[in-house]
Amino acid sequence: MSFCLTTDLTGNGRPDVIVGALGDKHEVQFPLVDKSVDLLSVFGMGPVARRLQTNVFWYENPGWERHDVAKAPKLSVGGSLGDITGNGRPDLVAGQNIHKHNLWWFEIPDDPRKQWPRRLITDDFEKYHDTAVADVDGDGENEVVGLSQESETVFYYDIPDDPTREPWPAANRHIVAENLDVEGVAVEDVDGDGEVEIVAGPNIFHRMADGWDRESIAPDWKCTRIAIEDFDGDGDLEIALVEGDEPYLDDRPARLGIFDPPEWDLTLLHDDLSNPHSLDVADFDGDGNPDIFVAEMGLEPGHEPRQFVFHNDGAGNFERKELDTAIPTHEAKVVDLDGDGIPDIVGKAYTEPRVDVWQSSP
Repeated sequence: MSFCLTTDLTGNGRPDVIVGALGDKHEVQFPLVDKSVDLLSVFGMGPVARRLQTNVFWYENPGWERHDVAKAPKLSVGGSLGDITGNGRPDLVAGQNIHKHNLWWFEIPDDPRKQWPRRLITDDFEKYHDTAVADVDGDGENEVVGLSQESETVFYYDIPDDPTREPWPAANRHIVAENLDVEGVAVEDVDGDGEVEIVAGPNIFHRMADGWDRESIAPDWKCTRIAIEDFDGDGDLEIALVEGDEPYLDDRPARLGIFDPPEWDLTLLHDDLSNPHSLDVADFDGDGNPDIFVAEMGLEPGHEPRQFVFHNDGAGNFERKELDTAIPTHEAKVVDLDGDGIPDIVGKAYTEPRVDVWQSSP
């Protein structure tokens, strides 16, 4: 399962949970030739099965009734929510995984329990890992930001007057950076100059009159998840990064750190994490200070995945607390699910079909 998002879809004041997935596989192993084969593909059933398969679904809060709402094969990590149509309601943006090229948006209807129409934004890139919907160019209207890992491109699209046209015009596309393979995206006024920046991986892109100027803050940090907050109370925003796909990619432990402007000095909080692909910020202990939540995916053989909260004293000093172990968690979100004013956690596994909620106690 690829992405996990939360928003109030029904208007009852409670965040609901949206999940997207790559889709089912029906594999059989052939030990003599050391191969596995997808039976649906072999027997010509794959296209039919995938047309019938619903891999965008959401859980209604309270009660957690599941609603299957859209079909979109091979969805990648990093879906996002934002108003595409201009009706004041969120829509969903998500793209395909490796070897696939489609970036879609899904219109969420007034009754979110009905099917969500899927529409193509572009098929010009490969593997979209992370998207965002925000006003990145200061024109007062949302744009759609995307990171294409395999095409090594950071880009955004102006939303056309008719967003239902497919695909969106190439003239609406703006290239922010090329030859850059990164994960994690955020849109934020990082430097406090009144204009937002695009943070893509360990890079800040500042909007200039003739394009985008790249500022690299951590060149050797890979596959990052991003959180931006004033952690030390000095009035400036810091950037927290965690290496979400290590040691899966490079056989080394992952790091969690905070980078403090203007020189982006590093405070290292942990350097022995295992594929921590969840990073979020919330006040867990009610002291008014932003704490950091991290959870591990469970991809490393023999390693029990863990969840941590790093409690912040308000001056940028952190105390680590382990919350839970043995439950693989990917793209988790920290959100008040039950309306008691205390953060809860919702997450899902990446390689297992499970969605989990951890509810806090007063």
